Amino acid sequence: MLSESQKAHARKISIIEGSFATVWGAFTGGFSGNSYLVGFFLWLGATPFVMSIYGALIPLASVIQPFSLMLARTFTSKKRFILLVAILARPTFLTLALVVLINTGMKVWIALFIFFFFEIAISSAGPAWQAWMSDLVDQRVRGRYFGLRNLITGLVSVPATLAAGYVLDILGGGFWAFFTMFAIGSVFGALDVYALKIQDEDPAPTGNMLNPHVLIEVLKLKGDYRKFLIAYILMTFAGTISGPYPTVMMIDDFHYSYAILGLITVASSLAAAFAQPVWGRLGDRYGPFKMLKIVAFFRAFLMLGWALALPSLIYMLPFQIIIGIVANAGLGLMSFNTLLNVVPNFGKTEALSLYSSLVNFASFIGNIISGLFVIVLAEVHFNFIGLTFNDYRIIFFITFLARLAVFYYVYRIKLEKSS
Repeated sequence: MLSESQKAHARKISIIEGSFATVWGAFTGGFSGNSYLVGFFLWLGATPFVMSIYGALIPLASVIQPFSLMLARTFTSKKRFILLVAILARPTFLTLALVVLINTGMKVWIALFIFFFFEIAISSAGPAWQAWMSDLVDQRVRGRYFGLRNLITGLVSVPATLAAGYVLDILGGGFWAFFTMFAIGSVFGALDVYALKIQDEDPAPTGNMLNPHVLIEVLKLKGDYRKFLIAYILMTFAGTISGPYPTVMMIDDFHYSYAILGLITVASSLAAAFAQPVWGRLGDRYGPFKMLKIVAFFRAFLMLGWALALPSLIYMLPFQIIIGIVANAGLGLMSFNTLLNVVPNFGKTEALSLYSSLVNFASFIGNIISGLFVIVLAEVHFNFIGLTFNDYRIIFFITFLARLAVFYYVYRIKLEKSS
């Protein structure tokens, strides 16, 4: 059992590790993609439908997560397993840029396959990392700790995101631009691996890290965990019907440069960073699930904002600030803290893995549906209230209605452990 001083040291190292991981994610898009990675696939020649596949592969990697964890079930140390998958994913992400050198029309699909492998590795570490952190951070201070951690990593993301955008623009957005960007990210990925290596871990309990029989038993559990699982599955499904098309619209319709995309991302990241401690304290005081209900309400209207979006930065910058506060900060922190509060002590890693798998399956289905929508609505163009409505804007409006319906369902749910 770790002493309190060892836990405090591990929590400090986790903030440093998270900062390195943030820079890696800003330069690679390895954490479920980003605007620059979308630009990379568009530069390779991806069509809107291919981009829906790209969006669907990210959650699909987590859908198959329990199977990948079962292959690694001989691990009794969460830290050792996380280190293995971090080594596989962080520094080696650079290989994605080398796909450009392949002289075939299949290069986009090859790049998607390689990206899918990295996402599987990254997502496999998620439940183990969450269980590791739940051992290090007491429930009474989780909101404040993760609010502080997310504030620091959010502030780190600002210069990293801007730097990545300027690298792409200065180098012309071609092969050397993306290669350099992924290379810089891989260096910070290696530093992230080292920080994980020196972080303390509670002595591993006897037995395997993940037991398939316990996984089945967890699925049968009733109560707060199951209610929250169903609620967040629906929130995720409704949220992902929009697919990656907000970014695609900014690149294809608004014709934003990578520097402008970086500026927009930074505005959202800064707002999210400074909002994290506020959400954390509100969650500790009123309960993270109550605050999540508020987030669900405002998230619905954010999609209406995309449906009516203007290319002007006078519109986009304030809008991105609201997205950062609500979607990036509120949704992530409140859902994470609610999960840690309701997850059963029996089969904790299994319960976290099951949650990630089912939630991301809902995201996978949502992205596939968004791809079908973009095919069906491809020829739709009409003017309304001074805006040209195309397939993207109509999909955003459909997502708005879906999110509003889900908010009503979530609002009616009551949890005992995370009110």
